[in-house]
Amino acid sequence: MVKVAVVMPADFGDAAEFLADVRALEAAGADTIELEGGDDAVLGAIAAVTHRVRLRAGAPASADVLQKLSRGRVVHGTPEGESWARVAMPADRESWATMLREQEAAGADGVIVAWDARLVDLLRNPDPDDRSDLLMSTG
Repeated sequence: MVKVAVVMPADFGDAAEFLADVRALEAAGADTIELEGGDDAVLGAIAAVTHRVRLRAGAPASADVLQKLSRGRVVHGTPEGESWARVAMPADRESWATMLREQEAAGADGVIVAWDARLVDLLRNPDPDDRSDLLMSTG
């Protein structure tokens, strides 16, 4: 199964909403969170509100502090032995599923995609035909 890394924007309006989005991505199964620009203070906040997701830092400027805050989840660059592909955000669920299958067939361990509000739903429900989550919500 192909892992998903999400690049979050460095510029955000509401910190609480931003961190809620990060937590939702983690709960939905994202493997790694990266921050545009790699601001150590924001990465530290992300580390404090998450427990499983890896944090990709550009440079090891504050590596010791970030490793402590994240309990060892900070990675620099591409983890050794892994192959990741940067991809554009697909237009719909079917395109998302197709892209993941193609990347897996090509041997990629993961894909890196820029933040989009649709990602949480796509991560939770990658199969275009399975919308049991909607059936449960409507009774």
